[in-house]
This record gives sequence, C-alpha cells and structure tokens, in this order.
Amino acid sequence: MKRLWMICMACLLCLSLQAEISHKRVVECPAFVTANTSEIEIRKITLTDEQTQVDAVFYGQPGTPAVLSSKTYLQTAQYRFPLREADKVSIDGLTEPEVIPESGRLEVILSFAPVPSGIHEVDFVEMESGWNIWGIQLTETDPYVYVPTFLEEEEPVEEQLPDPQLKMGPVKLNGYVLGYDTRMLMNMSLNYNDSLFPEDWQLPVKVRQDGSFHVELDLVKACKARLKVNQAELPLFLLPGEELTVYIHLPALSMSASRLQHRRIGKEPVAWFDGLGESVDGQMAAMLGRHGHHKAEGAWEEYVRSWEQCLASEAVKADVQTIQPMCGRIQQRLPLEAGDRKVLASLRTAPLREYLQTKENILRTELSRTESVKEAVVAVLDTTVTGADILPRIIAPHKGRALLIDFWATWCGPCKRSMVAMRPLKERLASKDIVFIYLTGPSSPMANWKQDLEKMNGVHYRLSEAQWKYLCQSYGITGIPGYLIISHDGKLQGRYVGFPGVDVLEKDLLRASDE
Repeated sequence: MKRLWMICMACLLCLSLQAEISHKRVVECPAFVTANTSEIEIRKITLTDEQTQVDAVFYGQPGTPAVLSSKTYLQTAQYRFPLREADKVSIDGLTEPEVIPESGRLEVILSFAPVPSGIHEVDFVEMESGWNIWGIQLTETDPYVYVPTFLEEEEPVEEQLPDPQLKMGPVKLNGYVLGYDTRMLMNMSLNYNDSLFPEDWQLPVKVRQDGSFHVELDLVKACKARLKVNQAELPLFLLPGEELTVYIHLPALSMSASRLQHRRIGKEPVAWFDGLGESVDGQMAAMLGRHGHHKAEGAWEEYVRSWEQCLASEAVKADVQTIQPMCGRIQQRLPLEAGDRKVLASLRTAPLREYLQTKENILRTELSRTESVKEAVVAVLDTTVTGADILPRIIAPHKGRALLIDFWATWCGPCKRSMVAMRPLKERLASKDIVFIYLTGPSSPMANWKQDLEKMNGVHYRLSEAQWKYLCQSYGITGIPGYLIISHDGKLQGRYVGFPGVDVLEKDLLRASDE
C-alpha cells in the first residue's frame, strides 16, 4: 500500500512538472516589425502563467543611469500588461539605478503581467522616454508581411544607365511600407547630399494610412540618399528627371539596424525597386550590413563615383567655387542679395544656376510661409498664368503641406464673419503643416483689400478676372465664401460653397495634413 502511494505521488509530481513545462514558452531574440528607439532591445521573452519575463539590453553612453517609467507595459489592441518589477533598473528613479558600463550595454530583466497563451504578438511601450517596439513576435517566426506576387516573381534586369551629366530635373520618389500598421509611429525622412551645399538636405516623408508615401525634390546631378525609416536607413541612388518606386519590407529593414537582430537578414529582401537605377538601388540594399550600414563595393560603385566627375571640368569647378558661399548662406536660411544675383547670372554652367535659383525660391517660400502664420503675406501670380496652370502654380510652393484655399471678397459679409470664426482654429493648428491661402478677384478694390489684410494672417492672392472666373467655374465655387481642401500630397480632398463650420474644416485639415 505504501509503495502504491509513493508511485501515485511520483506520477502527480511528474504531471505537475510536465504542466509547468507546457505552460512555459521561451522566445530567443524575438523578431519585431519596427522600433523608434535603439536604446533598448529585447534579447529573450519567457512566458509563464505567473509573468512575462523580458530579458532586455540597454544601450547608451557609459555612466547613463538605467531608469524606466512605471508607465511601461506590453500591449495588444485590446489589452495592456503593466510592468511589475525590474532587475538592475530603477522604476521612476525611486531607487538608485545601475549605470551603463564601459561596454555601452547593460543586460536587464523586466517582469510584466502574464500574457495569455493565445496572443502571438505584443508591442513594448515606455511612456516617459517615448520608446516603442511594435510587433514583437511571441513565437520563433518572423512577422507576417504580405508581399505582392509581382515583387517575388520579378527577375533582375540589365538596364542601360544614363551617361553622367549635369542637368536640372525633378525626382519623384514613390513608396510602400509593407508591414505598416496605423498604430505605429513612423519617423521618416529623405536625406541626400548633392555635393554642392555644405550640409545634407533633409525632407520629411509622411506615410499614409495604407502605407504609401510620395516625395519630390529637384536635383542637378545624381546622388546617393538615405531614406530613414525610424531607426533604420535604406540607401538610394537618385537620378535627376527620373521617378523611382520603392517597396520596403518593414520588419527586414528594421531588423537590419538592430544590434541583436541583424543576423536574421537574408531571408527576405529589405526592399524592391522599380525605375531607372533600380539595379543600383537593389545592389546597395542587398549590402545592408551591421546596424543598417552598407558596404561600398561592386561595379555599381564605379558608376556612382562617375557622377562626381560631372563637377571635374575646369569651368564647372570654377562655378562651384563661386557659388559655395551662396550655398552656405541659403542653408543658413539667408536669402540671396542683389550682389549674389549678379554673380549667379554670370555663371557659365546653366544647370548650376538654375539649381541654386530653385533652392533659393524654396527658401523664400518657406520664409513667407513662416511669416504668414503671424501676418498677411502678399503673393503675386503673373497674369500670363492661365487655365489649368493656375491652381498648380498657387499650390506648388507649398509641397508637403495641407492647404485651405478660401475664396472671398472685401464686400462679402459672410466671408469676413467666417474668417473671424476661424481665428481660434488657426491657433490650434499652428503646429501643423497647414497653409491658409486666400484668393480674391478684381471685384475687391485694391485699397480695401490691402486694408483688410491687416487682420488676416495667411498667403493672399488678388487674381485677374480671367484667373478668378476659371478657378470658380472649374472647381464649382458658385458662391462665396468657398473653400478647397488640398491634402499634403497635392490632391483635392474637399470643396465647400458657404461656410461649413469650424469643426468640419478642422477635421478635414487634420486629415489632409496627416493621412
């Protein structure tokens, strides 16, 4: 009997141990979709019925205290799993924290509330520092990303690349972030160096809700660029006058910049390309190495370098040397003076002259836009601009911004009352990339128009009769006040005849600015 009892107890103990093992999952170096910080990475996650243990690594300058906010949690769309305890980390600085050692990394252990077994993906959120890691996988698999079939089946092409030469031309960059979700905060910018200006140019890039984006710039020669996507960078080669489309595999690109995850890269391409120069872009992306940097090697690198020879002739070198002081002033946000314009007119290299003039025009527009937030700025549209060119010419200086275009007249009482009602709206939206543009026609006497501008901050145009009539007829402005809402990517998003109310316009403008 005693022996039977001992056997039963042994069986129960084995079953208990087996149950404990079955409820414990360990995920080594879990994959993730994207992160907005490089200061913390996750090395291991252990899931049990009692807790979710996260083994993480803090990175930073030696001597930096390891502190986390008590408002740190793991989350899904429906649930939050708060931080309970932390080893080697001070929560809210209430205890003396350990510091990052000379190695620049500190391994820590964080304990969260248990995540149920049916959940396979969580986000890490640290409220105080704003750290986010999205799409952390609670299995050994990589995040699922839908990749269109035509990308997977596409064969590499041998393309005939253009001969290097200086020429002024627009560049259009289209893109799709595969794996993007609207809950993710995307910090994107296009950084490029044209070899003429002392500092890199940086253009903000907005991601729409469907993961697409679009950005335009002007170039005078081909150059290498970097598309920054949160903490990762994708190298690009841009050609003046050409259009490039890039499809980004967000998890693969994000993990290429991770100290712990970069070795996973290779299963999936980080990006696919379509457009002239796609072979160069594809080779650069394929060479993404540790921490997201790429190695400069291969025949394509010779082609990239050959573009630098565009600046090597004596005449061009002399012109470049002449304009460099002006380039520096423009990047310091100082418009050119009369003497600069005479020097610019004397340049022998026409593309360089046109390029510098374009950059200065952009600067003057940005300075006017900044002033228009505080006061009225008068803009002039040449009377030779007619027909379908009118609206594009008005909105062209404000690429990347949402626009409210207000049709009004000095004699229109409802127009003026709506402008008064919108003053608080302008103050609330002052931090957004939104420009208020006011259009009127010859029926507004010049003296009255100038007097009214004192109370109306924004960009103001007084159009010719033909321009005013064309816009009103083409866009259905059958009465005033009338309004057009233009989204940040230049698309007509809304139209109103009569004042629709502050709430309606605010909602439309926020959507036009952010989507």
